[in-house]
Amino acid sequence: MARKKKSQPVPPWVWLFTGVVTGLFLAFLYHLASIKTTTPQPRAVEAKPAPRSSKPSTKYDFYTLLPDKEVVDATTPRPKTTPKPDGKPDTFLIQTGSFRSAQDADRRRAELILLGLDVKVQAVELGGEIWHRVQIGPLDSDAKLDAAKTTLSENKVEYLVTRLK
Repeated sequence: MARKKKSQPVPPWVWLFTGVVTGLFLAFLYHLASIKTTTPQPRAVEAKPAPRSSKPSTKYDFYTLLPDKEVVDATTPRPKTTPKPDGKPDTFLIQTGSFRSAQDADRRRAELILLGLDVKVQAVELGGEIWHRVQIGPLDSDAKLDAAKTTLSENKVEYLVTRLK
């Protein structure tokens, strides 16, 4: 006759270890479920100042750089526009950046297109260097201008509003 072996009881430390591991696993799952995903916000790219040289400083002539534009203060509410003498309403452009690198300008343009804005990049030569301006517009109504400004503000994108003359 074969004898049955008596099974040994499970030591208490095994039950303790199993309980601790199970509790830690459940706490880890709870932590993962509570993490909120955030989308990265676009960051402004700052142009580095040109290195100083022994030659005289560059003279800026704002009358030739911006002949057909007027900067509008974006922080204060403006009164409703009145039509120009020719009967047409004012037209605005919103500039969201000016970059030396075309890739940086295209990156900003793509970010703004994803926000549903009509964006273009304008290459301008200033002082022998080419700058790439990222602009929204032209916007010919207050509603379009206000909607674009709201979208930019909600997404923490700095901008400058200019009025075309």
